[in-house]
Amino acid sequence: MGRLNHLVIFAALALLLGQGITPLNAQQTADVSESDIRWIKNPSPPFHILDGHHQDYGICDVLVDKINARLSPLDTTIEVYPQSRINRLIEGTENLCFPCMIKRQDTERFVYSKTTTVYPPLGIILRKELLSELYPTPPQALSLVELLNNDSLIFGFAGARRFPDELQNAIDVHKENDYVLALPGVLGPLRLLQQIDFERIHYTLDYPGVLRYFAIKENNKTLIYLPTTEYGEQPVYGAIGCTNNAWGKRAINAIDSVLDDVIADPEYRENQTFWLNTLPENP
Repeated sequence: MGRLNHLVIFAALALLLGQGITPLNAQQTADVSESDIRWIKNPSPPFHILDGHHQDYGICDVLVDKINARLSPLDTTIEVYPQSRINRLIEGTENLCFPCMIKRQDTERFVYSKTTTVYPPLGIILRKELLSELYPTPPQALSLVELLNNDSLIFGFAGARRFPDELQNAIDVHKENDYVLALPGVLGPLRLLQQIDFERIHYTLDYPGVLRYFAIKENNKTLIYLPTTEYGEQPVYGAIGCTNNAWGKRAINAIDSVLDDVIADPEYRENQTFWLNTLPENP
């Protein structure tokens, strides 16, 4: 690298240091990753879209791109793995950041950014025809507990998925039953909706944005989304989660320093509105 390039990078890093953002030193990053921010994605449209008409336009693809553009003096990488490999990375306590997580209080494993995304409430997705058979008078919401108590209906969900407690607790009561199926592998949300369309599974639990992606990609409008009576109309807030150590805290500080600017970005807001019809607003 030429002397001029060195001077440009050092000047940019000096600006970040002045804002209290410190990239990792060589020893800290050499242990696991050479990157100041190491993004991990999995094939899970519409959160990450790796091919097709909406390639790189997933809910969190645009988020990552906008953050990286504003943190260009830092070294950022993007790696794509199936969920099973990601689980092993987590178990190995590697340094990494997930752009599409539910915002929670910091845990022993993860430290979280400010809010990045506002998801409409999780709800039941099923065939319109089945809904009419089960409920001659169309309801405004469906009870997950009531559906799970009906052993003639098969409930499917992505194997690595965890839901808010109000919903996860209801699933856990029935998870050993043969009419509750956890689908392994990549493209879990899309595969589930395909299986519902084929009538191999009767219903699942997901966001309306996932149904929107399915309807666009498959040119299929046979499925419907309804909120649950258990979770109601509560939005679900998204955030970025990084390994809870010195590396991850520095990464989150850097990310948080540009998030308000990212959220105000017209292209980011257009992306969020397209998939979710909601917009995050950070103070």
